[in-house]
Amino acid sequence: MSELQRLLNDPRFRTADLLKRAPNTAPEANLGHVLRVVSSMNGETQPPAPPSSPQDWDALIHRVQAAARQAREVEAQAREREERIEHVLERVREDIHNSNERARIAEVQMREAQVRAEAQIIAAEERAKAAEARAQAAEERARHAEEWLGRVQDAIMSEFSDLTGQAAA
Repeated sequence: MSELQRLLNDPRFRTADLLKRAPNTAPEANLGHVLRVVSSMNGETQPPAPPSSPQDWDALIHRVQAAARQAREVEAQAREREERIEHVLERVREDIHNSNERARIAEVQMREAQVRAEAQIIAAEERAKAAEARAQAAEERARHAEEWLGRVQDAIMSEFSDLTGQAAA
């Protein structure tokens, strides 16, 4: 299956499946990767020590708020990308549908043209056969006419031969 077809069939990217979700429900998300990104942005590789003073707790709250803000921004960007991808996929689906429809119409037109061409070929062959038959009939009539003309000429020559001989003397 092609990558495009796999994406087209993926329920995460199908408009109908997205609309089935309740409008105010959060999209399926795995925030583990977001938290890793946020923590890697702060340059931490080890978990911090538990806070011991009110300033540490305050800093922790600020860091949690910053992480939450960052997570919301990343989630918003992800939703925006998903929407753009869905829009592109929808256009691709429409283009595929339109292409299939144009191909179907072209096939129908091609079949109709083929049927017309075959009918014209058959009609031309029939006309050629009819013309050949007429030509043979005309040749037969011409042969008979030549035979009769030969007989008439022979009759004239035999009946009037004594007149032509007297006129010469």
